[in-house]
Amino acid sequence: MKILIAAGGTGGHILPAMALAGEIKTLNAGRVLFVISSRKQDRDIISGKGIDFAVLPISSLQSKNIFAMLGFMARLFAGTIVSIALLLRFKPDAVVGFGGYVSGPIVLLASLAGIKTIIHEQNVYPGKANRILAKFVNKIAISFPEARDYLKGFESKIIFSGNPLREGMKRDERAGLKEGFSVLVIGGSQGAHKLNTVMPQAIGMMRDNQRNSLSVIHIAGKNEKEEVEKSYGKIRINYRVFSFTEHMARLYNECDFVISRAGAMTVSELLALGIPAILVPYPYAGGHQRLNAAALGKIGLSMILEEKDLTAPVMRDAISKLMDRTVLNGMSARAKFIQTPDACKVLIEELCK
Repeated sequence: MKILIAAGGTGGHILPAMALAGEIKTLNAGRVLFVISSRKQDRDIISGKGIDFAVLPISSLQSKNIFAMLGFMARLFAGTIVSIALLLRFKPDAVVGFGGYVSGPIVLLASLAGIKTIIHEQNVYPGKANRILAKFVNKIAISFPEARDYLKGFESKIIFSGNPLREGMKRDERAGLKEGFSVLVIGGSQGAHKLNTVMPQAIGMMRDNQRNSLSVIHIAGKNEKEEVEKSYGKIRINYRVFSFTEHMARLYNECDFVISRAGAMTVSELLALGIPAILVPYPYAGGHQRLNAAALGKIGLSMILEEKDLTAPVMRDAISKLMDRTVLNGMSARAKFIQTPDACKVLIEELCK
């Protein structure tokens, strides 16, 4: 079986798609061709992973001025031509799109050609590409049950798969048994300026006895790593700062709770591992992160702070509330009642039908 997987534009699209590609390869369930955008970030994520990939000369529309729109149309036309060539050359038995502008043309063309097509939606609120493709594809895989509310009319196509997780995502039973508390701060693949600024300030405001029992692991993004390190260096705190890491499974097992944006991948991993969190949804890009955060908030696994209300004292108080084993254990226990499917298994079974 030959499977073409299209994803790109952000790590939130690429990482779950890579998890599926890796599982197909591990199980020897088929041959995979991975299609990404021409962005350097996409190449950096997939290069060296042992996955065959091709590049579409396409990118998102950054502005609505006439020149930007003409450039976008030219790239879309070129991407469509390359998509046709890839489908003719690779001859896939199935095409899986993980959302974003990369998956749009090639999934649509595959569907019109009669090739089996599946789209996977990582977020609660489906992205624009997947909302358009929903009417053409054979199946729609969703990560959160709440996504059904935004896909009215396509109920017969929907399968609840969950979100494919990165390799090694398993909670160590010894996590949380050590003395003191450890917090993991995740700003996403590009970092989050607000979290990078507020976190050192909030910890600097804590009482000495609280600060002495806390350690911080902070993923700050490559552009702000040095500045964040300087900020922590001015206060008495045990800290480690990374620009980026590929060892998230290890860091999850080192922490007692997480402070993060509410990207689909992070939210899915927190739910699967049962890790309590303070979520600060990214307020732009359609506000879809608010809905992702709400999925954890309603089961009690996370506190939600809006960025417009976020100050150092607010963050300090939120952290202080989670520096309590009874609170953390209660939050984690609630996640155990939520069933999270093995997304790769569900998708591969669907592909094999």
